[in-house]
Amino acid sequence: MVEKRVVVRIVGGLGNQMFQYAAGLGLAMHHGAKLELDLSAFSNYTTWPYQLDRLRVPQDITCEQSQEPLGRRRFLTRLRSRAFRKMESKANYYREPHFHFDESFFKLNDKEMRIFGYFQSPSYFENCGDMLLKYFQPATPLGAIAQKWADRIDAANCSVSLHVRRGDYVTNLNAAAVHNAIGEGYYKRAIALMRRIFGDVQFFIFSDDSAFVEQMFGDLPRACIVRTDPARSWEDMFLMARCRHHIIANSSYSWWGAWLNASPDKLVIAPGRWFTRQRLSTTNVMDIYPEGWIILK
Repeated sequence: MVEKRVVVRIVGGLGNQMFQYAAGLGLAMHHGAKLELDLSAFSNYTTWPYQLDRLRVPQDITCEQSQEPLGRRRFLTRLRSRAFRKMESKANYYREPHFHFDESFFKLNDKEMRIFGYFQSPSYFENCGDMLLKYFQPATPLGAIAQKWADRIDAANCSVSLHVRRGDYVTNLNAAAVHNAIGEGYYKRAIALMRRIFGDVQFFIFSDDSAFVEQMFGDLPRACIVRTDPARSWEDMFLMARCRHHIIANSSYSWWGAWLNASPDKLVIAPGRWFTRQRLSTTNVMDIYPEGWIILK
């Protein structure tokens, strides 16, 4: 009997990589198939590095990142793009048709199923959540700096992670056309709601723009800006997950920071404006929010 396999193409930052892996695992478990990771996109994608190897994710790789010179990599990428276009005409190649959950996803059934997309909905991996909680943990102990922050978070009476995503949302025109950097109004409303529900909370602020959040939250009582080792950027996600409650950005990174907190008593506040107004006018984003999360406009 030929073993079925699911091959998921990995690309993007860590949060996106985790969504892609999770969907691939969900499909593989649905069919009793083997899951393999295609890293060919990283031969020409340089915005973010492959980082699932920083987690306890099984590294079943079908295509290692190319070490060819850049010009050679671009040539190979063009050839791969042609190959992918040909593959799309075959029954075993699936490209995500839209942002919200695709009901036909689990109807895929072939000896080899190749999937490509972002799959940003927990509906793709409801059948393997417990396994993902085991796989989506650091592969090595926290570094010294992160461990000190972990101790502070653990010692807090009521810790709340607060994530501000800026980076390419404000510096890259292509990214800014899709995602807007969330404004101060959202955070003020979310902070007020957390305090109204839980009283005296301790905020741990995470961001890729420390200078900006110092200015925005400089006078916020019982708040500290978390600064960790830039060379170990994945650790911030797991520090977020140690907090009791969460205020996330429109970012898959802090989405996972909140999701990985397995406490049934957690409160998660998320922004309704996941994309720019123009993108939201044509995109259904409701499937990205797990049941029970509070959505603030």
